Amino acid sequence: MPRDTIAYMRNVFLIGLSGSGKSTIARLLAQRLQRPLFDLDLLIEQKAGMSIPAIFAQHGERYFRECERVVLAEAVQQQAGAVIATGGGIVSEAANRALMSEHGVRVFLYVEPEVALQRLLAQHRTAIERGEQPETRPLLEGSDPLARLQNLLALRHQWYAEAEHTCHVQGKSVEQITSEIIAMLVSSGALEGAEPLVRHIQAGSGYDAIVEWGGLGRLPQYLKQVQASSRVFLFTDSHLAPLYADTLLQNLTGAGFEPHLYVVPAGEESKSMAQLGAIYDWLVEQRAERRETLIAFGGGVIGDLIGFVAASYLRGVPLVQVPTSLLAQVDSAIGGKTGINHPRGKNLIGAFYHPRLVLADPAVLLTLPVRPRTEGWAEIVKYGMIVDAELFSLLEAHQDSLREFSPPPVALLSQIIARSIDLKASVIESDEREQGLRAILNYGHTIGHALESVAGYGEWLHGEAVSLGMVAAAAIAYEAGMFSAEEMARQNALLAALGLPTEYRGDVRAEDILAKIQLDKKVVGKRVRWIMPRRIGEVEITEMPDELVTRVVTAFFGQKKGSQGE
Repeated sequence: MPRDTIAYMRNVFLIGLSGSGKSTIARLLAQRLQRPLFDLDLLIEQKAGMSIPAIFAQHGERYFRECERVVLAEAVQQQAGAVIATGGGIVSEAANRALMSEHGVRVFLYVEPEVALQRLLAQHRTAIERGEQPETRPLLEGSDPLARLQNLLALRHQWYAEAEHTCHVQGKSVEQITSEIIAMLVSSGALEGAEPLVRHIQAGSGYDAIVEWGGLGRLPQYLKQVQASSRVFLFTDSHLAPLYADTLLQNLTGAGFEPHLYVVPAGEESKSMAQLGAIYDWLVEQRAERRETLIAFGGGVIGDLIGFVAASYLRGVPLVQVPTSLLAQVDSAIGGKTGINHPRGKNLIGAFYHPRLVLADPAVLLTLPVRPRTEGWAEIVKYGMIVDAELFSLLEAHQDSLREFSPPPVALLSQIIARSIDLKASVIESDEREQGLRAILNYGHTIGHALESVAGYGEWLHGEAVSLGMVAAAAIAYEAGMFSAEEMARQNALLAALGLPTEYRGDVRAEDILAKIQLDKKVVGKRVRWIMPRRIGEVEITEMPDELVTRVVTAFFGQKKGSQGE
């Protein structure tokens, strides 16, 4: 369905008991999504010219409910895609429930009455301590406010349960709850952007890489297009599962699939022989068959690991990649490289195995913490450095909005991800198994991989290590007279502007990095094939003098430990 290039979102109504945090969560949700915010209680007070307790005292509940109905109707007509915090009793009127169902998505913030009461009392005490007039709540009046809350929940629960989504809020921070709601909206298809951008990749049997804002909600339709099996095996990690698993499983089941979920411990450590064996065991227990599809929903670790599982289980089963990190969307999910780490080196065990489909939904990035989102820019800068000076300039021109991500640069982000996929696809189509040209995709990776291994997987995120690897590689090229100081400075400035490290501060020894480089996959005849920049947009594959490499690497990794920006 066509939309403009600005993200489209249905209205989101937060419903639930008083004390569930609707107003607070709505403010952060609207801020994160850069959408209009309406708090119905505030609108009612503005319209009536008095507080809600005064409305109840002077006019009664029936008058209040009429005011509530009117401001709800006005809010949904003002602007689509708003975040709307409602009153606890809005669901008691059938007309309100019908209006919310017609004009948006309802999220029920579930909280136990005991917890809701504690929150309301805490708010009351805080206002007094600040010297403010505390809000008079009818709920807190009387001898047993807890019983009143319990009775209200029992009365309204059937109406709250009509909500499209339920979010349990106890024991979670406002930030966690907000991310969970965003994940529900993304995975259910409540967020939409422009038409999907599709790149057909001529590798393996050929497959489409789709970039679509909000496309995760249409995963079942895409699976049907590639004739996926009715029984599918969904793999994700322990960070993503609490956010996305329930909604994804519901959507798949509702579309006629029979999904089975496996959750991998989050982190680079899971790219291991032990985890690989555990997954094989589980698939055997499930009696997974050769035609049944594996879905890798996660970042690079999940994509690499499950890709290798798909390549090797029963000598190959269908694979669908749904990358959730920026790095995975533009790099690791594209091209068919799969594998696990060995204690002596990164990705030393693996296979080339292409998926049936790649679905990259940039909206998923809204739920990522800053650091995992930021690392992906390293691979995109890399594409600019090796083959696309125009992409590099585009990143320079928009570096602030890309780094801050507020508001989320929907159209631009989709364009950049699609362009990066196209660039990588063009390279791998000419050299599917890395016999020649494809090696240029490893710019910054020789030193980056060595750093990841020596420091211990997980100490540095892959994109952070690649950023440092590009800085060091550019320094080697500059010292060799291959690369200008001006363009080296541009590269490093862009990496820094996008939030990536450009100076090493840590404990690894240069000699350990140099030794690890000799295990790199690009070593031929014990000589390292370096990817060296000539100018922005052009690199070459070459050997470099050992003395030069040793000198630059020793200087780069010889700095004392500390934190960037101190």
